[in-house]
This record gives sequence, structure tokens and C-alpha cells, in this order.
Amino acid sequence: MGTMLSTGRTAGRKRTVAGIRAAALAAAGLVLVAGCGGAEGQGKGKESDGRAGEPGSMASTGLKRIPGVGQRLQSRIPADSRQVIAVYGTGEDATTSTVVLYTRDADGAKNADGAENSNDAESAKSASHVKNANSANNANNANNANGAKNAASVKNASDAKETGSAGNTWTRVRTWQGHNGKRGWTLDHHEGDKRSPVGVYSLTDAGGVLPDPGAKLPYTASAAFTPPSYWAKRTRHDFDYVIAINYNRAQGVSPLDPARPEGQAKGGSIWLHLDHGSGTSGCVSIPKSGMRYLLRTLDPAQHPVVVMGDKAHLEG
Repeated sequence: MGTMLSTGRTAGRKRTVAGIRAAALAAAGLVLVAGCGGAEGQGKGKESDGRAGEPGSMASTGLKRIPGVGQRLQSRIPADSRQVIAVYGTGEDATTSTVVLYTRDADGAKNADGAENSNDAESAKSASHVKNANSANNANNANNANGAKNAASVKNASDAKETGSAGNTWTRVRTWQGHNGKRGWTLDHHEGDKRSPVGVYSLTDAGGVLPDPGAKLPYTASAAFTPPSYWAKRTRHDFDYVIAINYNRAQGVSPLDPARPEGQAKGGSIWLHLDHGSGTSGCVSIPKSGMRYLLRTLDPAQHPVVVMGDKAHLEG
């Protein structure tokens, strides 16, 4: 009898664990269906000529700002962010994008500090000259010293301004061609609208069907990322690697987490993921090699963000 009870309890526990796993997979499936990807075919967005911002035609180093991004969105990039992914949508209703990784130059702060210290030393030196001249009660010398001080101050201010700008520069590291929402872009994303949300979003969590490739972001490997079987065959590997874009989601949790802080109607599960050759349900997709590179490069200590949108919205 004891053996039968024990066997019964063991079977019960197995059923409970199986039920929990099934519920988790079901929840993950809902996240996938409600978020990115889908069984629809080629995007219906109207293609426009050219690439927003033309990032490939610009200098790759010494950039004073993220190219093709206006002040409205540029000002939303956190001051401590040293890695920025810019997604340049071809047009408001288009499905194609150019995705570029920028990094802030590492020696910028050091150069700025050096310029500041140099200015302090020069100012102190000039002040000392003025003091010596006044002590000698030589008006002409004092006037000359003051003139020299003013000239030095103007020169130092100009040098500091130039050095400060150089110290806040960016380098274009990698560029990929990809896709965005099937219907383009929007400033007011809602679940099911098939448009990608315009804005600046932090990047804190990653995952995928495949094992961790050496990601610096927290990575959740799970078969729950596998797209539903009824999706188009070419989408089966979309979520082999994903990076969650922090649009309407809790940070510090798996990309599969279903929480929607701003409400379900605002949509969610907006990810960077593998490209399948056409538009998405709102995510941004790039080649597998690009996803692997980003996973191994994006560093929480560098506070990575993505700024994304079509040309008009990015520059506006």
C-alpha cells in the first residue's frame, strides 16, 4: 500500500511539473503570437528610394552625433550610453531598414579632462602674470598682462570647445540590411498594427532557441522561443537569437515575460531577431551573423540603446 501511495504521489508531482511546463510554453506561445513574427507573407509596405540618413555614405569615425537622428530623439539617448543601434527605416510605410551599430569613442572623456586641466593651468599662469605686474606697479605691464590673459582665455575657451566636441564623438562599427514591421513605422504602436514603434529604447535582455553564443547581456536559452508550427516555414528560425527592445516590457527578465506595464493594447514583444527576408509584426530583423555579433558585443556596462524609426520620424 505504501509503495502504491508513493508511486501515486510521484506520478502526481510529475503531472504537476508537466502542467507547469505546459502552462509556461502556452504563455510563451501567446507572447510570440501577440508580439513579433507571424504567418503572413511578404510585407505590404510601400518601398521608397534610398536609405534614411544614408549612414553608409558618412564618415565612420569622429561623428559628433548619431547621423540621421534629429535633436528630439538624439536628446533621449542617455548620457552614459556608449553603444547605440540605429535602425534607419526606408520609409514610413516601408518594410526595409538599415541597421547600424555606433560606439562612443573611448578616450573622449579623458581628452576633455585633459583640456580642462590644461585650461586651469593656463588660467593660473595668466593670473600669476597679472599679479606680478600689479605688484610691480607698472601700469603698462599690467595692461599687457591683462591683454595676454584675455587672449589666452579666449584661445583656451575655443580649444576646450573643440576638444569637448571631439570627446563626445561616435564611431560607426557595423552595418546590416534588415526589415521592420510589415506596415512600416508608427509613433503610437498598438498590438496587431504590424508597425514598428519609433523611439529610443534600452536593451537589457536576450535569449533564443539556440544556446548562449557568449552574450554579455543576460541570456535565456529556451525551446519556448520556437515559433508556432502554423507560421510560414521561413520564419522557423526567427527567434534562434533575440534581443528584447524595452518597449512596454519589464526590464531584467526573459524576453518571453508576458508583462505589459502600459497595458496589453499597447503591444509588446518587440525584439531584434533573425531576418527571414520580409517584414515583421513590429520587430527589427537582421542576418544571423549580425545577431551573433550584437549578442557578443552589447555590454550592460555600456548601457546600450536602440534608436529606431523611418527617415522623417528620425530626423523630426
